[in-house]
Amino acid sequence: MRWLEISPGFACNCRCLGCHSCSADSRDQMDTAEVMSWLQKARQQGAEFLWLSGGEPTLRKDFLATLRAARHLGYRRIKVQTNGMLFAYPQMAEKAVAAGLNEVNLLLKSLDPRVTDALNRTPGSHAALLQGVANLRQWPVRLEGDILVTTRNYKELPELVRYWAEQGLRHFNFWLFSLVDQGDADLRRLVPRMSDWVPMMLQARAIAHELGATVCSLNTPPCTIPADAWDLLFDVKGMGLLVVNPGGHAFALETSSIEQGQHVLACESCVLSSTCHGMRPDYLSIHGSQEIVALSAEDVEGRDSRGSILDIPLK
Repeated sequence: MRWLEISPGFACNCRCLGCHSCSADSRDQMDTAEVMSWLQKARQQGAEFLWLSGGEPTLRKDFLATLRAARHLGYRRIKVQTNGMLFAYPQMAEKAVAAGLNEVNLLLKSLDPRVTDALNRTPGSHAALLQGVANLRQWPVRLEGDILVTTRNYKELPELVRYWAEQGLRHFNFWLFSLVDQGDADLRRLVPRMSDWVPMMLQARAIAHELGATVCSLNTPPCTIPADAWDLLFDVKGMGLLVVNPGGHAFALETSSIEQGQHVLACESCVLSSTCHGMRPDYLSIHGSQEIVALSAEDVEGRDSRGSILDIPLK
């Protein structure tokens, strides 16, 4: 184990479309003693890096205490995954950094406030994010962005990456909108075709590199992007990340439902079939398998399809 990700609860101040927190019970929370126990247990098992997620972790009363405990236990990277809204209060950013926070992963949806607020189902969330980033930039914190790719924003990926890289973000993760946690809502309209959004992602990758940032695309089969862009791929198993959810539910990230793909007929003759996770079933149910193709030994010669970019060391 290298990373510990704690999701201490699913309460959130946004109601994002397709998010698990909207269908989970917000009352399902770890108590502080359980959080502290996992921090200690993971360090004893070799974890050096901590990732706080949720729900929205900044809402918890023990948020700052958790950061202080992680620093005291010797976690070298202390990352918080957040919508950034509470960091709009300057004192929150200051107190969090003083407590040990040194990385922030921000959830990015669009440069258009109307699109962001609609996807978050939270009026004013875009403005709060902008102010939160402005406050965080006053402190020595590494800023990253998670970009949820939907039919509403995929065309602006290059512009989105350029803007946020110019605001100091050094890394971006692309997540294709998933139906795994959609609940009863029919959100298939929000899932774009790979063949439509991948060209925009490649443009965004070029812009990120131009501005000194890096990018990663999660849950992306190698056959859906050019081999010379495989630096985008994510080695989920190599990250060594243990996820802990309320109720003591702990699992390796590579075994989670969001990481489990499905192989189709073309995969049977692909040289990467033993290492590729395949395409997510929810995607195949919408767009089919026509975009999945078999790769030959010649296609992959000299290329590494494992990826590792999400685990960039802190500089």
